Amino acid sequence: MAWEVIWSEKSVTQLEKIDKKNAKKIYDSVLDCIEDPFKAVIRLTNSHFFRLRVGDYRVILDLQQSKMIIFVVETDHRGKIYKK
Repeated sequence: MAWEVIWSEKSVTQLEKIDKKNAKKIYDSVLDCIEDPFKAVIRLTNSHFFRLRVGDYRVILDLQQSKMIIFVVETDHRGKIYKK
């Protein structure tokens, strides 16, 4: 059974600011996770969030296992995303 992907308003805004080529890669990588997201993500230290690595970009995810929802919290360059 596939997971449902929900994008936060903040992540959509951040994705729109990224160049089209990398934005497409990020979008496709998130959609590739819908069968089994735990194969591609790593839990962030001292957090309940996970990260997905896509080149120089990182996608912060909240995996809600009981509802099978992948909630995309943030998407940004690797040098900026962890400073927030």
